[in-house]
Amino acid sequence: MVRHMHFQRKMMPAQIAAATGRDLSTSVRNLQPRKKTKKLGRPRVLSEDQINRVEKTLKDLVAKADGTKEITVAMVKKRLRLKCCDRVISNALHQRNIYFRSLRSKPRLTDDDIKDRMAFAKKYRNKTKAWWIRTLHMSIDLKRFSVYVNAAGRAYAAQREIRGAYRKPGQGLHKGYVKPPKALKYNPGVKSGLLAAGIGGKKVLVWEEIKGRWNGNSAIDLYKGPILRALKKAFPSRKKFTILEDNDPTGFCSKKGIQAKIDSGIQVFAIPKRSPDLNVCVYALWKQVVRQMRAQEAKWSKSKRETRDEYLGRLRRTALSLPRQFVMDAVGDMKRRCQRLFAAKGGLFEEGGRGK
Repeated sequence: MVRHMHFQRKMMPAQIAAATGRDLSTSVRNLQPRKKTKKLGRPRVLSEDQINRVEKTLKDLVAKADGTKEITVAMVKKRLRLKCCDRVISNALHQRNIYFRSLRSKPRLTDDDIKDRMAFAKKYRNKTKAWWIRTLHMSIDLKRFSVYVNAAGRAYAAQREIRGAYRKPGQGLHKGYVKPPKALKYNPGVKSGLLAAGIGGKKVLVWEEIKGRWNGNSAIDLYKGPILRALKKAFPSRKKFTILEDNDPTGFCSKKGIQAKIDSGIQVFAIPKRSPDLNVCVYALWKQVVRQMRAQEAKWSKSKRETRDEYLGRLRRTALSLPRQFVMDAVGDMKRRCQRLFAAKGGLFEEGGRGK
């Protein structure tokens, strides 16, 4: 209005001040040429190209750190010399489903490991499910199982298996939303059991407790005892057998263990070192047995108790009664795993679902 009165009606600042009831300084100030005001603060939006560079830089820094230190948004911002605040970068990453997540727990592979795994994938990636089921007479492994004989122990075991729950922000520490950390040691008050399992022939063939120390002598007893008996029973027409096992130097690869396999007509289907993702016991059997045990216990009353022998007996019955289809699918999954291992060029690969 002041500018209209001055430029259109030719009124002087003093006349405008008198007409509008304002100070003379106000009229004069409003008649000054308007200057473009610089927007204060940092830019709040990143371009698509900048976000692409943020994502690439973040990936490069994480790969270079190789798990030895945490890479923060501030580090990425400094590397790219961005002028926006950290929150803007974080929000842009969240829009692409990139969040700060815990590192996955996987074996650390050396360059030689990766080469060996790639060679294995090249050799076997075109084998069919039927070939794996027919060729592997048994896959074996050892695992130590905790023994839970009362309600408190069973509740702890069940909590360890829960993946998560739907919740609102702020509910994370409420009852039902927490579980014991993996590193937490828990003593159920009963001695654990070291179990040897063998899966093949379309079913679980061996489930034996290793009593005493696991060493070359124990390996002799295992190969010439339960393993050989189970193989002869499952494949009565064969004199030679092929088993898959890991590279455990204490028993499987000990001198006594190797000689016991030779004496028993057992040859090893070798898998690369640090490759539990290629042993059916590790990627399928152990988890399924635990899942079945927890499902059984969910129906029990809190007053029910078991002895150690009863628990281990139930563990054995659960393993040996796993469905034929489960075993065939688990062993046949080696086809898909070798294909994913090849696609990963010998590195780590997503094992479950449709992950790539």
